[in-house]
Amino acid sequence: MRRSLPALLGFTLGFPLIPMLIAGCAPSLAGAPIPVDQVVSQLRPQTPIPIFLPDAVPGMEEVYVHAYGDEDSYGVDFDYVADCNGATACSYGGTWAQRYEGTMTPAEILGISETVEAVALNNGVSGQYANTCGAYCVATVMWQADGILYGVSIKNGEKEATIALANGAIAAGPR
Repeated sequence: MRRSLPALLGFTLGFPLIPMLIAGCAPSLAGAPIPVDQVVSQLRPQTPIPIFLPDAVPGMEEVYVHAYGDEDSYGVDFDYVADCNGATACSYGGTWAQRYEGTMTPAEILGISETVEAVALNNGVSGQYANTCGAYCVATVMWQADGILYGVSIKNGEKEATIALANGAIAAGPR
């Protein structure tokens, strides 16, 4: 299933679609383990893009994943329930990648005017952090590597948890 970059980011017409952490819950930086082998074996036949996936999801005790991909992108939703498939009410957040060789800033990609902040990530990777709000807020960290734009998002997420999710994906390396 091919999704546009704004859909992978969770934004259409400026409103976030990828749901993340329930408001009022403080995320811990420890988290629920992701069934990495299962996710990678599902995505590998769908996409040639290197898969950056953390070993765990900060702020969750149990995680259900919904993975999708195509020639130019992939996404992995982190959900609270098994049949969520990334729907707003039951999803925590996710990680995604999209071929991207443009020069737009993350703010331009997201279509936002909020402040985008440079952040230092694992392994010397430079990233961009943004917290955008509509019906709810979405914390996002994005970085580029080899013509691919990677990102993680957490609904109502805090900066530290979102950076921890991105750092977990980077530390795990391409899969």
